[in-house]
Amino acid sequence: MRSSGTATTPSTQSGPTLVSIVITNYNYGRYLRTAIDSALAQTYSPVEVIVVDDGSTDESREVIESYEKRIAPIIKANGGHGSAINAGFAASRGEIVIFLDADDELLPEAVDRVVEAWHPGVAKAQFQLEMVDERGTRLGMRVPTFDDFIPNGDIRDRIARFGEYPSSPSSGNAYSRAALNRLMPMDESIWVAGAEKSLVFLTPFFGDVVSLCTPLGRYRIHEANDSRFEGRHLEALHRRLSAVYFIPETICRIAASKGIELDPRVLGSTSRELKLRMASIRLDPKTHPIARDTRLKLLVKGIRATLREPDIGLRIRATQSAWFVLMATAPMAVVSRLIAPSR
Repeated sequence: MRSSGTATTPSTQSGPTLVSIVITNYNYGRYLRTAIDSALAQTYSPVEVIVVDDGSTDESREVIESYEKRIAPIIKANGGHGSAINAGFAASRGEIVIFLDADDELLPEAVDRVVEAWHPGVAKAQFQLEMVDERGTRLGMRVPTFDDFIPNGDIRDRIARFGEYPSSPSSGNAYSRAALNRLMPMDESIWVAGAEKSLVFLTPFFGDVVSLCTPLGRYRIHEANDSRFEGRHLEALHRRLSAVYFIPETICRIAASKGIELDPRVLGSTSRELKLRMASIRLDPKTHPIARDTRLKLLVKGIRATLREPDIGLRIRATQSAWFVLMATAPMAVVSRLIAPSR
């Protein structure tokens, strides 16, 4: 059931809606200038740009100081991702808020397109991001793909029944302040990393979702983030699977505190999570962090999830089912080529 306090459209009676772009950074100094420049280059106005540095030890502080009064800097001791988001949100004034990761960037028209698509009752607008490598070279992929289902309007039932919906990474989301007020500040002891997960997952319970099927930003894939889980990134994959923020019970407990009832068994059996678990157990079963998992169990659960989840075309169902079969049975030479970022 939707909680009370449904998000409303920002007021425009006193002028254009203020949009806050909050850039959160920790040791991404080599990418930070690109992120800040993209926020300052928005064709929409008014926009405020807040840059939160979470105790970086690289050149990040020098980069931030070079912008002087063009941005609102927050330099703080390291406290984790949730702490950085809390600090940025507390300093923001916009009725629409975008949390931009420091290794990503926005296209100049991103905020313009979000405000244009906004309407009364929206809690979250999301848009596609074009994937690029560490040098900014296009990889020819977009996230999310929106292959068969484009989330728009009230999607509470979808989330409650299937535990997921096609959603953009952190930088591809714009939130209503009214919706964020229901979830913030977040518990910094839990959200040391992956803090956007609770916002992406729970804001649809406080208003409608709008999806823009066009790339309005760039999502950078590089060795320092958790976007790839192959080879040397096995440790990052294990860290993600065992982290408290990834455990379905955590999201369900937070949801319950907001008057939202969710089933952890549903959240824990999505094809997205099962793909990660299958990749982990194949890469190194001895260090796989979920003791109850076996290849056979994950194969059966993965195919069931593929058949159960709605709005997936026949081609994707067949491809995903084949992926689980091959991941469970194929030799490692094949497995290493199959492991890729989750859909």
